[in-house]
Amino acid sequence: MNDIESLSNKKLLKLLAIILLSDGTLHNTNNKYYFRLETVIYNKCQHDFFDFLCKRLFNKKPGKWINKKQNPKILSSRIYVKKYTEKMLKLSPSYKTTPGPNMTKEEFLNSDQPSFKFILEDRNIELKKLALRTYFDFDGSIVPSFKIKHKKERKKDRLYEYYQIQFECEINISETNPNLVKEISELCNNLGLRHTIKKDKRKWSELEGIRISEVKSVKRFINFGGPITNVRISLKSHRIMGKTKRAVCFAVDDILKNNKLSYYFKDRKSALEKKSELDKLLISTISKNS
Repeated sequence: MNDIESLSNKKLLKLLAIILLSDGTLHNTNNKYYFRLETVIYNKCQHDFFDFLCKRLFNKKPGKWINKKQNPKILSSRIYVKKYTEKMLKLSPSYKTTPGPNMTKEEFLNSDQPSFKFILEDRNIELKKLALRTYFDFDGSIVPSFKIKHKKERKKDRLYEYYQIQFECEINISETNPNLVKEISELCNNLGLRHTIKKDKRKWSELEGIRISEVKSVKRFINFGGPITNVRISLKSHRIMGKTKRAVCFAVDDILKNNKLSYYFKDRKSALEKKSELDKLLISTISKNS
């Protein structure tokens, strides 16, 4: 975190706000004021980042606990800082990103919405990069793969069939709050990253976040430095679970620089053999960068 340690407290406060907006909580009801972060236990490094920010900003570290009865896989950090809550609310009028159990969607959307306008209005490009990297660290994913496609092409009244293997990579940032999705999209535009807004009718807002998949933009994002911490890939990704997001980012960069991204074959068997070889290359490159 060398690029973080030299930042002013004003900028560090903004990064803390990004953590609370993406994967944390600001609690300020019934005269209780605290900031909280909860992650899976094997990603303690994210709590270390949270600790660092709190120590620098408030001169104290959050308390930590695991509620073994409720969920032994979740690590929680909490810090009581009533006098700093006002400062955080000046950055964003709310840190509540979804409707509560006793609130309709319409009532929630008509209330104060979470926002990181304080990042968008900041002229410091490096801070904008750090904000997006922090969002990616806490609420993002990277999915590289070699995909095989059966294609048909007609030339001079003759139909040609072939198989193409194409390297693809998706960088996703998950978010369902409409205002935050809009601002993440604007931040990507500020940083020259082509992207799409992901939709999902199963989500309360029918939004899922943003996706970066254009090769040039994927490479540009990775060159920003990848995630802030050594956060590990979740168990949902069977191929690369346990590997760090950083290792996957650097492996993708390695493949983009040193390998062909497309391969063509006349028959399926040859294509499948090559895909198996490339899949092994991807995993070994990730391991090499771990």
